[in-house]
Amino acid sequence: MLPANVNLIFGFLCFPIFAFTQFDVLNHEVEWMFDEALAKGDTSWNSNISSIENNFIFEKIPSDTFLLKSKYSFIDWAFNKNIYGFKSEDYTFTLNPVFDVQLGSNNYFSTRRGGYARGSIGSKFRWITSFYENYQSFDTKITQIVRETAVAPGETEVKNPYGYFDYSVSSGGLSYQFTKFFDVTAGHGKNFLGNGYRSVLLSDASGNYPFLKTNLKIGRVNYSMILAEFIDFTNDLIGDGLKRKKYGSFHYMDVLASKKLKIAFFEAVIWEGDSTSRRLELNYINPFVILRPLEYNIGSPDNMLIGFNGSWDVHRTINVYGQVVLDELHSKNLINNPTWWGNKYGYQSGIKIHNLPLKNFVVIAEHNAVRPFTYSHKTSGMNYGHNYNPLAHPYGANFKEWLGVINFRLKRANINSKLVYISGGEEMSDSISSGKDIFKSYHDRLYEDGYQIGHGLKYKQLFWDTKISFILNPRYLLMFEMGYQNRTQWIGDNKENHHYLYGGFRTSLLNLYYDY
Repeated sequence: MLPANVNLIFGFLCFPIFAFTQFDVLNHEVEWMFDEALAKGDTSWNSNISSIENNFIFEKIPSDTFLLKSKYSFIDWAFNKNIYGFKSEDYTFTLNPVFDVQLGSNNYFSTRRGGYARGSIGSKFRWITSFYENYQSFDTKITQIVRETAVAPGETEVKNPYGYFDYSVSSGGLSYQFTKFFDVTAGHGKNFLGNGYRSVLLSDASGNYPFLKTNLKIGRVNYSMILAEFIDFTNDLIGDGLKRKKYGSFHYMDVLASKKLKIAFFEAVIWEGDSTSRRLELNYINPFVILRPLEYNIGSPDNMLIGFNGSWDVHRTINVYGQVVLDELHSKNLINNPTWWGNKYGYQSGIKIHNLPLKNFVVIAEHNAVRPFTYSHKTSGMNYGHNYNPLAHPYGANFKEWLGVINFRLKRANINSKLVYISGGEEMSDSISSGKDIFKSYHDRLYEDGYQIGHGLKYKQLFWDTKISFILNPRYLLMFEMGYQNRTQWIGDNKENHHYLYGGFRTSLLNLYYDY
């Protein structure tokens, strides 16, 4: 919770929906592959878009530029069209598959299969629903995480955390455009705020959750309000067997300061609830109130975060971006005692090179850092997490990260290479917090100060993934791909290396992060 002596005024509410500045798209691969069509020369696009709205991005992909021409209707249907689609003056309907069927060395496999449908009624109402089931193995690092938490990262609870992992995921929602200034979206999905590959404000690293979002756009200002319900997976309610619920209210305001500069202000509060007492806090529903003074006035112990997002088009080919998040910070301690445990903050800086003469060639370099205990709170019911996944960076806290991405698409062929290096501190004990695990109480620390990034069991990781893909059907991004993945970890004095080749067919609809 931010103390009163930090005088920062931020506003905007943003809930379970996805957000990208300059892109009306959530999925990173879609963003990179179709950069020429989706990137905007200025920063006039909102950096907050829902996963519900994201599913309509396929209508904007210029697939006609590389159609596979054939006189046979079956070939045209298989490689150029939706599985099923209907369009009239009154409504539209589209049905497509969701699957990821891959095999690899070292017993790696994935059998994600399902489908999604989307449609519209008139020009103002849109809806989407999806479902898939998965039976999968992961590499050693992710397998260890699933065995400890019983949750597949970015997805949901697994049925058996000690064998191969079996689980199912559903999502869906609707949006309605009341006027050109105001729209409402409700559903079961995720949210992402920012311009980078990661976000230290709010990302899509967790599983789906129910949300309600309102969006108001006036001139150069885009203001969103969002309410969300999360699950405290570490805590069962006594008596009814349900997982304890927790709630979030988010404010997010994009301001187009100039044609090339956009700044955004962020504010969030997380509070815990149960089946017998406090649930939805009516004071936090008001979209036009600053949350920090309100939280202080009602005597709330809730978890407050404030933040900033910025994006600047230095050149038509160069975009620099960054974020700052402040969780609990006293200006006096920040200056005089920088290792105090309560200096809880994180930041991001990045650069994206695109719009080059070589079309659809994208280069990204990004740095993220989060201090120990950031996003954590007194209880897991008030931390910045959902269903045993962080709501911001998937690693949690207590780390520095450097990553790079290169992506190039030529017609239907695409090559992608990603390198991620993380240096941080792992937990050393189940009962004592070193500042990495945001689901531990910050009361479980040993000291008041002496905390720097890397405190605890020293950890380093070098992750590399390179793959070559061929787009079989651009309407729902069905791809055949082959790749190589390598992860080297240094945990204390021990070094581990795991690598495998993989290949198969998949639809590129989801951001799932296994690279931390």
